[in-house]
Amino acid sequence: MVVSSSGLMDELKALRRGRGVQAPGIDRLVGPALREACGIGDLDGAEVVREKIGTWVSGLVHAFPEDLRLAVTTPLALNADAQHAFLAHRVQWLADLTRRDSRTIRRRVDDGLTRLVEAASRPVPPRPEVSRDGWRVERVQVLLRLDGPVPLCTERWTVVAERDGVDRIPWPVRSELAGEHDVRVASGALLTGTDWSPMKRREFSLRFPRPLVAGESHEFSLEIRIPRIHPVRPLHIFRAPRHCSEIDLVVRFDVDRLPCSVGRVGSEFDGDDSGPVTVNPVGEVEMSFRNALPDRDCGIRWAPDTRSHLERRTG
Repeated sequence: MVVSSSGLMDELKALRRGRGVQAPGIDRLVGPALREACGIGDLDGAEVVREKIGTWVSGLVHAFPEDLRLAVTTPLALNADAQHAFLAHRVQWLADLTRRDSRTIRRRVDDGLTRLVEAASRPVPPRPEVSRDGWRVERVQVLLRLDGPVPLCTERWTVVAERDGVDRIPWPVRSELAGEHDVRVASGALLTGTDWSPMKRREFSLRFPRPLVAGESHEFSLEIRIPRIHPVRPLHIFRAPRHCSEIDLVVRFDVDRLPCSVGRVGSEFDGDDSGPVTVNPVGEVEMSFRNALPDRDCGIRWAPDTRSHLERRTG
């Protein structure tokens, strides 16, 4: 079924009235266009519907400018700071926040919904087939710390069982980490052995605390320490072993050794978007990748500041 843009817009405008997504009985208020767009089933209750709409909206607006992002989430009552019972009050809250009159904000709200519908209408890659071993990767959160005595990378994985009984998975270690790098399971699983796969990859066998049922998610964390005997390359590449819906990457630099420039490696699909990325005041860079393909590069590159410590302090 192809979702009608006009139908989706009409339903979003109707949904933002009153309490918005927080309205009791929302499962009876959502129309067919939103149900199709958000993957809402006939048996989904109100809380599931509310969660699916919130996930769908947040997944689309993450790349919007901040003003449009607020113009979408606030009227729909998805902004935790603006949970007023009436749309007019949420619009006034946004007007006060941005120091604009309510008429200007209402135009911006309409622009935000238009942008949301446009984002929802773009082609998406086909959903990957169910895996043979019964599990898939839903999300990966990567934190690379370069501000300590040794570089430390923490990877937090969320996997989902596609059939009952999944209690362990093979886990390939990227070749650049398989040598002298110290790879440990920090939480959520037990490392029961390592081996080399036919593709000449080092593989962990990870055992979960209990068997999963179909549709159940499970999180575990890996820690990779990189000895200082290895020079820190101004590049960090992450490759998921299979299709991954969402990858969130945070790199924390030493505030006294911030890079001159930072760029993104990889994009949502097959392309390469190497546009500039900013470092925030605490020395961190954040970026996200959606629908990452198996073994496709997703990551960050940077140009180190080669000036001396004194020059950086006085420059």
